[in-house]
Amino acid sequence: MGRRRPSQRRAPRQQRRAILVVTNGRRTEKAYLEHLKQEVGRSIALTIRFINGDPQSLIKVLGRPRSGLDSFDEVWIVVDHDGVSRSGFLEDCRKLSKKNRPVHGVVSVPCFEVWLTAHYCQVRNYEDQHDAQDHYAQIALVRGGEEKSLPKDFPWDAVADAAQRCRLAGALEPGLDTQGPCPSTTMPHLMRALGLL
Repeated sequence: MGRRRPSQRRAPRQQRRAILVVTNGRRTEKAYLEHLKQEVGRSIALTIRFINGDPQSLIKVLGRPRSGLDSFDEVWIVVDHDGVSRSGFLEDCRKLSKKNRPVHGVVSVPCFEVWLTAHYCQVRNYEDQHDAQDHYAQIALVRGGEEKSLPKDFPWDAVADAAQRCRLAGALEPGLDTQGPCPSTTMPHLMRALGLL
């Protein structure tokens, strides 16, 4: 009597994908990534973790047995180029990967402000991270020690535009787990993984 008929069975619930996003950006990157928790769909359980140090330090921390990586389906590590090749970092991301849990490196060249600027307008050719940060501060109207912050009216709905404008016009999007030319970022790959593109 208590048995369900076949037509009354509930469909199995789809399991949420657990995604970890790690950054060494204490303010801007962390604030941006934390906001994404509000944007992702219910099918994704998003965890944001800040780890202080250079990209190689992040790899060391995440490579420890107690890092908890195995409780995630995917791991993304967001870092800046800052004038230093990140090819070794990207190779170490591949080494941390497992068949059922990839670890992806996201490199912004020269810095994360390339991605933030692209929410407002087309990026331009920057000499270095200071040039890119100055451009972002001008267009986002952040001043007086707030250059490393997001304004209250940040255009969160411009992710699709940012994916096109985060490299020079006509330049190809850098591939997944690569370091593109200056200026560029591989943030669009993370946005796709989160279902935001």
